[in-house]
Amino acid sequence: MKTKIKNWAVLCMIACSVIFAACDDDKDFSYKGNLDLNLLSIKQARDLWDGTKCNVTTSIKQPLVGEEQKVDEFNYRLSLTLYQNRQATKDATVDLAIASDSLNKAIAMAGMSSAYAIYKDVELLPEGYYNFSANKVALNAGEKQSEEVELNVDCSQLIKWVQNERGKSVTFVLPVQIQNSTSYGINDKTNTIMFFFDVTYVSPEYIADGEGVPDDHELEGGYRLVWHDEFNGTGAPNTDMWRFEEGFQRNEEDQWYKKDNAEMKENALVFTAKQERVKNPNYNPNATGGNSWKQTREYAEYTSACVVAQNKYAFKYGKLVVRAKIPIEQGGWPAIWSTGNWYEWPLGGEIDFLEFYKNKIHANLCWGGNKRWDGSWNSANYPITDFTSKDAKWAEKYHVWMMDWDEKYIRIYLDDVLLNETDLSTTYNKGDHGAGEGGYINPYSNDLEGFGQLMMLNLAIGGVNGRPIEATFPLEYRVDYVRVYQKK
Repeated sequence: MKTKIKNWAVLCMIACSVIFAACDDDKDFSYKGNLDLNLLSIKQARDLWDGTKCNVTTSIKQPLVGEEQKVDEFNYRLSLTLYQNRQATKDATVDLAIASDSLNKAIAMAGMSSAYAIYKDVELLPEGYYNFSANKVALNAGEKQSEEVELNVDCSQLIKWVQNERGKSVTFVLPVQIQNSTSYGINDKTNTIMFFFDVTYVSPEYIADGEGVPDDHELEGGYRLVWHDEFNGTGAPNTDMWRFEEGFQRNEEDQWYKKDNAEMKENALVFTAKQERVKNPNYNPNATGGNSWKQTREYAEYTSACVVAQNKYAFKYGKLVVRAKIPIEQGGWPAIWSTGNWYEWPLGGEIDFLEFYKNKIHANLCWGGNKRWDGSWNSANYPITDFTSKDAKWAEKYHVWMMDWDEKYIRIYLDDVLLNETDLSTTYNKGDHGAGEGGYINPYSNDLEGFGQLMMLNLAIGGVNGRPIEATFPLEYRVDYVRVYQKK
């Protein structure tokens, strides 16, 4: 899903991951049988309050190639009410303040309690990037709700600052609080609303320089866009570019692949894994052999989807860029990968730009090993906590995987961080072992015309690497775009 900011009242998402009231550890908020109805609240905070928090999170970034160029500003209206929307019997005014001290307490607690993990590495939104239409709010006698005060945040300037000065993604927080009531008491649980602004830094080569994705778009170093899919439509992806796999496929995975489980919506290709039973039309309880698992299962208990690039989109050398949001629940196995368009596996090579299973991010290369259907691997894996410990909302965001491939090296990056580097002088196959061909080539560094890698995107469930299955279904995996660049 691209960040297309059209209506902030719609796009502001409620974040459910912080206990703000607990910042004031010297206050006892437990109910003791005497409920004071004469308590003022921020109406929007009261509406969000679920017993622990009242937050709003907004994600903004510089538009990428293929995205709309407009970045609307953040506008939010705040008002004042009494408990249970009661009518005021007397006039009351409060000050609208920025509760920076309370935010600093929460930031200090971020490394001490999981309840405050969302505050790790956040910063107070600086003055100059926001303004209020008024600094006092008045609730008049006879009214149930005050006039609204508008909060405006200059998102375009905030993006420019992050892009030009900070050079990295930043989460800003604006803690808006009511203080100094003239008449009524203030409800300490809903006296503050926390506005989180996730501002994503975008590498300059991916920033849009016009509408759409020009076919001659270039990256630094002379790399030209040769094919891509932005998944901006609706329904099934482009059949000229992609085909669907069906049924059981590999790795003893538990899902049955169906084309209905992947569709373009909200400017992304969305894979949805479901817990549902499907009758196996190839069921044979007496089947034997290496792939007998595809037949001895009478039913599949899960469904999902896998798409494979059509053969004319095979590529060799260049840069591959994929932006995706992956599920990280145990049992899910999202992947961005490719296999050679010639020769049996693994003689054509396999590149795993992304695999996630058993709580780790994997980046791998595979080529022919010492026996048939046995691979030589250069693998790298990273515990998901390497990422979520730095950003508690990591799994809620899109991330960019990139492969840089020339005749000497393949390098795989995640958000510009190197995950795997493979020296291609080491990737020759070690014989065909009966396969008949491809046994002594280097699948990654060669001059074979027409030979290359075919992209695959899928969300597997379970299997030899994904079990046990503990995820909550349905499970979603979103791919924003796939772009392949090669030198002129």
